[in-house]
Amino acid sequence: MITNDGMVVIPPAFEHLMGVPDGGTRIYRAEGNHSQMRQWFDGLCLHIGPCVSPGGAAIYAKVSRAAVYKRMKAGGLTAFCFKITAKTRTLFGNERKLKELPLIYIPYEECKAWSVDLDLRAARVDVDRGTAEDGSALEQQTDYDEENPSPMR
Repeated sequence: MITNDGMVVIPPAFEHLMGVPDGGTRIYRAEGNHSQMRQWFDGLCLHIGPCVSPGGAAIYAKVSRAAVYKRMKAGGLTAFCFKITAKTRTLFGNERKLKELPLIYIPYEECKAWSVDLDLRAARVDVDRGTAEDGSALEQQTDYDEENPSPMR
């Protein structure tokens, strides 16, 4: 479910799995082993719905990856992060915490709402009814070709 401001509602059933929020953002961080990651991901899919990576969000909303991360850090996109950790033994027998890169998922519904908002702003600018806020929001966009949305040319 999505709110009027384009943000997903986090159901109480998922709150125990989603992780700890970063202050002032909607970035939630959790960590654990592979088994815990599977439980976290199953809960994410069940309670939040389809999600995409930051790269997928950039392609869907027709913005740069930098714009996705900027919006995440400003609290404008919800991001669920999971860092897989495990313990391993060093050559000398000491335990060491092994960390892999975090998995980051952004709800598809938020990407869709952002894309629609940018399209509406572009339409207002096209008919000379745009505001300064519309112009600055559109500066985040890249010049993707609608038939070929890949940033690789």
